[in-house]
Amino acid sequence: MQPTQRKIKILKAIVESYIENGEPVGSKSLCSTLDFPVSSATVRNEMAELSEMGLLTQPHTSAGRVPSEEGYRYYVEKLMNRKRLSADVKALIYDSLCFSCDDPEKLLKKACETVSEITEACVLATTPSSDNSRIHCLKFVQTGRHTCMVVLITSTGLIKTKLFKCDYVITPDIIRIYEKLFNRNMEGLPISGITPAFVQTMAAEMGELAMLVPNVLSAIMEACADVGGFGIAVAGRVNLLVNNETDLDSLKSLTAFLHCEEELESLALKIKNNKSIVIGSEIGYTALNCHSVLSCPYSIEASSGGIIMAISPMRTDYAFIMSVIEYTADCVSRLLKNLLMLDSE
Repeated sequence: MQPTQRKIKILKAIVESYIENGEPVGSKSLCSTLDFPVSSATVRNEMAELSEMGLLTQPHTSAGRVPSEEGYRYYVEKLMNRKRLSADVKALIYDSLCFSCDDPEKLLKKACETVSEITEACVLATTPSSDNSRIHCLKFVQTGRHTCMVVLITSTGLIKTKLFKCDYVITPDIIRIYEKLFNRNMEGLPISGITPAFVQTMAAEMGELAMLVPNVLSAIMEACADVGGFGIAVAGRVNLLVNNETDLDSLKSLTAFLHCEEELESLALKIKNNKSIVIGSEIGYTALNCHSVLSCPYSIEASSGGIIMAISPMRTDYAFIMSVIEYTADCVSRLLKNLLMLDSE
């Protein structure tokens, strides 16, 4: 049964009042906030029927009503208004990210910290999956007379480094030869294809020159081997513990969940790279039954990227948090594209 327009307005008012104040909403206080004339008795009847429909619940017999899990679901899908972020909030997000835009992993960590600070949620960000990543470019940085570092930048924005040593003195001219030679032969190749067999074949094709770069080839192969799966940055765990409204046992379960890397990876894989709001039992983890997960993907190329997620109590400002995550994901996408010179503009 679909609620009437009057019930919908009452439900929206109750959800937004409860999100803002955290207090069960009574019929008398609700009447003063509605934009249409209605008696307290009529509101009570409508609230009772919304409860029968499973959209509201009553914590105590004499208390007002609060949204149920189904009530929140109805609200975010059909009633929630999009919130525009202020110029100050946008500037805070973008400026914070710009300080870390030279390294994708640092950028994602900063994104988590910034969103967590603004929303008071626990925030996670996944690095792009390496499944389809390719070599974007190889750079070389001299670290000593005989030592150098190869910097591997993947098409998905990951950066991996490896040191190597040579028997000869490394000069700026040799660095330029490295970059020209290896980028010409390896740029665009799948990371998964840089295997010992590939390196041996490449060395054979290089002829006598291969004798000068065996350690370079080994370092590149090791850097590629370090690109695996995806990583997760986390910030703001303490926010959920401080702002939690659940009992002590639930708090212990939540604490264990937030500090278990396998559980967080499992959650990230379950949410996938989707823009979504998942509420309470929908998430599928007992420790998060009283929470919601809001997520938005960021992209680097058409088919690559990761996701930014906020774990927040079920009573949360969904519209605001979603707007913050969306804007942050857009900033991360733009900064990563600029870093990799993939932006078409």
